Amino acid sequence: MKCSNCGQMNVEGSKYCNQCAFPLNAGKISLGRYEDADQGLSHKKKYADEREYIEDRSLPFRSAAGVANYSEETIYDRDSAPHKPRKSIVLKMTLVIMLALFVFVAYNGIKFAVDTQQDRITQAELKKEQQAQAEELMRLENYRDRFNSVIVNYEEQGALIENNISSLTTLRINRFAKGLGLGDVFNKLVNTVLDVSKVNELKENSATLDILVAELINPPETYLAKYETLGLLKNVENRITETISGKLTSETKTELEKLSEEYQNLLTDIRR
Repeated sequence: MKCSNCGQMNVEGSKYCNQCAFPLNAGKISLGRYEDADQGLSHKKKYADEREYIEDRSLPFRSAAGVANYSEETIYDRDSAPHKPRKSIVLKMTLVIMLALFVFVAYNGIKFAVDTQQDRITQAELKKEQQAQAEELMRLENYRDRFNSVIVNYEEQGALIENNISSLTTLRINRFAKGLGLGDVFNKLVNTVLDVSKVNELKENSATLDILVAELINPPETYLAKYETLGLLKNVENRITETISGKLTSETKTELEKLSEEYQNLLTDIRR
C-alpha cells in the first residue's frame, strides 16, 4: 500500500505510514468487494468466513525512531515535545541543591577549623613571645640591680682608697717601726698608735669586689659597654690595693694619686 503523503510502500492493511505516520485510508471510502460466486451470501457472513487475515508487521514511525507507541486512535503530532515527568526534574534539582548545600557547609566547616587552629597557634606563639619578653625584662632588672649594687661598693671602695692615700705617711711609719723587729708587743703598740685598720678593710673589700664582678659575667646587650668599663675599674682597684699593700716609697703617693684619678673617671663613665 503506497502512502499518498510521502510515497513509501507499506504492508497491505496498515492504517498509518511506516515512514511519516500519515493515515493511509484518509479520505477513502471502502465500497466493499464481492465475487460472482458470493452474490447469494450476506456480506457479514462471507467476510467473517472467508476473510484472509494478514498480520501487520509494519513498525510505526515513533517505534522505529525509539519513541513510545501511540494507540491506533491517537494521531501523532511530530511537532509536539515529548512529555517528561515533572517529578524527575524536581528530584534532580533537589539533589543538586542538597549537594551544593553539603559542599558549602563542608567548606565552611573546614575553613572554620583551619582558622581556629591557626588562631590557636598564633595565640600560643604570641604568649610564648610575651613570656620570653617578660623573662628577659625580669633578667634585665635583676642584672641592673646587682650591677648597681656592685657600683655602690666600688664607690665606697673609692672613698676608702682616698682615705688610705691621705694617711700614707702614717702607714709608712707603722711599717718602718714593725720592720725593726722589736717583738709582737711592740708591734701591737705601734698598730694602736698608728692605726692601719683602713688598709685591712681595703684588702677585704677588694676580695669581695672580685667575687661580685665575676657574678656579673654574660651581661645583657644593653650592659655590654658598662661591663667592659667595670672590668677596667676592677683592674685599677686591684693595682691600687696591691700598691698600698706593698713596699711604700716616696714615689708611691704620686703613683696612687694617678691611679685614684683614673679610678674616679671610670666610675663617672659607668654612672652615665
